[in-house]
Amino acid sequence: MVVNINREQLLPALIIVSGAVERKQTLPILGNFLIKVKSNRMQVIATDLEVEIQVSPILEDADEDMQF
Repeated sequence: MVVNINREQLLPALIIVSGAVERKQTLPILGNFLIKVKSNRMQVIATDLEVEIQVSPILEDADEDMQF
């Protein structure tokens, strides 16, 4: 599993979706991001169960589809 992404691509995506992640969550899983990679597109998702934010920056190259 190899994913290459520049900091300039990843950081804005994380800043945008962090608006849905609060520091004091009643459910610890809601303090995380879901990152999916599929066909040279990365999808970063965060939710607080009321609001969900998704951002999809394009990757320079990705070897395979993955989710982490």
